[in-house]
Amino acid sequence: MSASSSNARNRLQVARLFVKDDVNNCDCYVQPKERTCWKLTNPSRHFWNCSNNLTRLRKCDYFEWKDVALEYDYYKNLIYSMKQQLDSKEDLGVIKNLRTKNAELEFLLSKEKSLVASMEKGLCDSKKSIRMYKLLVVFLVIGYLMFVLFNWCSCIFVSFVKSA
Repeated sequence: MSASSSNARNRLQVARLFVKDDVNNCDCYVQPKERTCWKLTNPSRHFWNCSNNLTRLRKCDYFEWKDVALEYDYYKNLIYSMKQQLDSKEDLGVIKNLRTKNAELEFLLSKEKSLVASMEKGLCDSKKSIRMYKLLVVFLVIGYLMFVLFNWCSCIFVSFVKSA
């Protein structure tokens, strides 16, 4: 039931057209947009449709061809193939630009990788140096403790010898 009422509403919208600036308008009171069709059946053919045609809030089915359809399939196919060729050339230009950008980014990435590798090597060398300094500190502490222990033992031995 809602589909039939929707169709009736759309028919009413299309039926209530008014002319403003030599362009038919629907009852949405929105200036229609001129667009170009690129389908195989009507390549490069211009038409008018309501700006609300693509919105969800208010759907309007106003549509009107601006120009006359091409009568010969040869010209339709020619225009359609020319449009495809133009699009493919534009795509190739975009692809070429992307490949150039990709090569630049790969070069910068390789420079960054070599920088990171040199920093990692420096970090590894620093860690080795820190380990050597820690080992040296441990030996110095052990040497100091042995010196203190030897002095303490010698003091005890001297006091033991004097007392005997």
